[in-house]
Amino acid sequence: MPSLVDYIIYTFIKIDDSLNKILEEYDRPLRARGFKPKLSDSEVITMELIGELFGIDSTVGIWRYFNKHWTHLFPNLSSRSQFAKQ
Repeated sequence: MPSLVDYIIYTFIKIDDSLNKILEEYDRPLRARGFKPKLSDSEVITMELIGELFGIDSTVGIWRYFNKHWTHLFPNLSSRSQFAKQ
């Protein structure tokens, strides 16, 4: 049985691969202006999905959970407000 770390990494890889395939077919940049976010879209989607699977139903709660337990997997996790904006 895979560990929770393995599951999070596997989920990220699947999301990242799928998102990259979708964006290859998209004919314009996802963001037109502004600073590039520290977290990739795949990282944010992974954290949101895992958080929801664990029954965490708010962006603040998901940020708190990952900030407390998984910063070694998501070292670019910044402030809660930046996470919520992305």
